[in-house]
Amino acid sequence: MSFEGQALVRIAQLRGRIALFARGGRYDLAAALLGELVRADLDLGLSSDAILRARQRAELAKARGEPLAGPLVVLAATLLAADAIDEALNACSAAIDEASSTPRIELLAHLVGGVAQRRSGRLAEARLLLDAARAAAVRLGETAVAGFAIAELAWVDVAEDDPAAAGICLEFAAQFLRKARHSASLEADAVAVAAWASANEPTRAEQHAAEITGPTQRAKRSDLIAFIDGTLADLALRIAPDRAAAACALATLSAQALRGPNARELLVQARLRQVRSASEPRERARHLEVALDLALAIEHGRAAARLGDFLLDLLDDARRSEQPPLRADIEKLVAAIERLGDHGLTDMAHTILAALG
Repeated sequence: MSFEGQALVRIAQLRGRIALFARGGRYDLAAALLGELVRADLDLGLSSDAILRARQRAELAKARGEPLAGPLVVLAATLLAADAIDEALNACSAAIDEASSTPRIELLAHLVGGVAQRRSGRLAEARLLLDAARAAAVRLGETAVAGFAIAELAWVDVAEDDPAAAGICLEFAAQFLRKARHSASLEADAVAVAAWASANEPTRAEQHAAEITGPTQRAKRSDLIAFIDGTLADLALRIAPDRAAAACALATLSAQALRGPNARELLVQARLRQVRSASEPRERARHLEVALDLALAIEHGRAAARLGDFLLDLLDDARRSEQPPLRADIEKLVAAIERLGDHGLTDMAHTILAALG
């Protein structure tokens, strides 16, 4: 039986046990199982079922006169996972009102509410809630929650176009998560490298990458190694062209070590970087041929996005070098894009080709 099949069987068993316990008056066990069912539904992408179970759990607590704050936080988080942002905010507000005597639940309500406000674009409100969550988590010794709150503050910084501030937040977030022995510390550290790169701070980006490479390799997180190497390669292409070829070659080696559904797409991106970093025409043509063959073998929508980004990168490279893009590159790219069936992107590529004369 597949993993998904096993999960569906587990959901059926849970539903049966919940009904049995509820009919028998065992509301405490029914409530606990409802929480487990919410998680199982979300794991399978059954968001509407998960929301229904979370509401049932809150209603069960209310009917029994039990504290509502915890079930309301679960409901808010479930609504947030289903992109029902306004409803999630309403549930968070109710949870905060109910949680005045339960600091940990109030902390979680502030955290979920801050995430919801950020995703709704209300950044000032998000910062207030996330700062409150961070301060409460530190005070209560909840180091993992503090780390997640600081990481969310980093995304507020990104939305406010302040990647340097995001880099600082992410480094602090990683420290808290590491103290809590949470594996997400590795992700926070990797994204911190990307934040410093986005801020055009090569020294900070490279220094932090060097500090975290060892722990990331020991954790066998080849995906994060590939992400970091790709980030540094993009940075080199942008501001240090003399080092770009070596950085891009390393990023390709990291991408080649990956396995899984996204490995081929990341290898396409790595090969396209090598096209941009190659100075010898034959080498450039070889990398482009390999990249286009790989791109045509992945899902066409994702391939079009990658090739469209590459087309814009070629134009940026030409602008920085004050030289027109190579016509041979554009012609090969146009032919590949035409095969993908993206008419808008094809028209844009033809327009650029025509402008080259």
